[in-house]
Amino acid sequence: MFDAIVIGGRCAGAATAMLLARKGHRVLMVDRSTFPSDVISTHFLWPHGTSYLNRWGLLDRVLATTPSYTELTLEHDGIPLTGGIPEELLRQYFQQLHGDDSGVVRRYCSVRRRVLDKHLVDAAGESGVEVREGFAVEELLTEGSRVVGIRGRTREGTRVEERARIVIGADGRNSFVARTLKLPRFDERLKCTFAYWGYFSGFDAGRAHLLRRGRMGAAIVPTNFGQNMTLVFGPSEWSEAFRRDIPGNFQRALDFVSPEFGERVRTQGQREERLYGTLDQAAFLRPLHGPGWVLVGDAGSFKDQCTATGMTHAFRDAELAASALDGWLSGRQPLDEALKHYEARRRSQSAAAYYDYVCTLAEMKPLRHDELQLFVSLRGNQEESNRFIATHADIAPVSEFFQASNLYLINDAAKESSRGHAIFENFESTSRQYLNNLFAA
Repeated sequence: MFDAIVIGGRCAGAATAMLLARKGHRVLMVDRSTFPSDVISTHFLWPHGTSYLNRWGLLDRVLATTPSYTELTLEHDGIPLTGGIPEELLRQYFQQLHGDDSGVVRRYCSVRRRVLDKHLVDAAGESGVEVREGFAVEELLTEGSRVVGIRGRTREGTRVEERARIVIGADGRNSFVARTLKLPRFDERLKCTFAYWGYFSGFDAGRAHLLRRGRMGAAIVPTNFGQNMTLVFGPSEWSEAFRRDIPGNFQRALDFVSPEFGERVRTQGQREERLYGTLDQAAFLRPLHGPGWVLVGDAGSFKDQCTATGMTHAFRDAELAASALDGWLSGRQPLDEALKHYEARRRSQSAAAYYDYVCTLAEMKPLRHDELQLFVSLRGNQEESNRFIATHADIAPVSEFFQASNLYLINDAAKESSRGHAIFENFESTSRQYLNNLFAA
């Protein structure tokens, strides 16, 4: 019998399995895929994401082939903010969540899943995890109401049965574990974005650029193989019109959000692969644990790609779940107590506030006058600009940055006025125009 069986071998699963094995536990990890391979993902790691890799001794492997940076630019309707994540806020994040701020780095990167997931699976195997790729789980074994193992088929077609003290579902938003156990979704947020992205060589984007204009967004981020991951996204109710001409509307969206990058992609960019897309990113929560099972990563909580925190949160969940399960497997803590501690970290007030923040952004409403004025006020205030970026990335608490007294102080210290920013000219008329579907015939 294994101590743990992990279903799913990507960001959440491989990391959880690796960390448990490093604690001396006997772990089996299975995945339907073989590695290296890609999966639908916008594959951005914020500095807390790369810090997890550094804490696990894997960051150097990843950055050996992946460009990384410490500053990025957020631009809203032509108002740019450039900054990075302060080390102090990163240390506070790790101390509050894990009680340990070792390994903190300020770098972020965009790493292809065929690169990252292969490193994670290899690290899991090197740590003692029994890794079975190409393995299809067909059934959860139960005794009474308790999950006690899995039955599935190897890549050679052999049916096997394995048992464990705990089964961990790290199998994504469409989790087999969750569906088999008929776990409910709750706090669903149906309004979300559609997103299309491609990989372009031929130009140097420098650092990451995350852009919004009206109801559309875009991201241009250097990634592996000398390419730039180039993404456009908008409200899901516009996706049907967008899909009538995906390549043409991809360029049209990029031109609309950023004429500068639209021109660079059109005149210098060489698309290296087909365009990828996703239409349904409705957010939801699921129960995180029950008799004999635990969920980590997107299986337990899924939300829109618009803040690009999915992989980073998968790493967070892996470290929290592995720490809790190690406490139980090592006999230091009852299972229920350990898993309630895990749940309390993932379902804290701060986590709920960030979930609301992402879901609200995913509605892709045109930004209000006061919201844009805030970005003007942040310009020239590097400390608060950095704190806003940290808040956007779920490193600093949403409630602290957006509390009324803080916003008052930021506006009071503003060094720029709205004059000189085109969006404020004919603002009402422009806002009304933003409501028109950009891709309607």
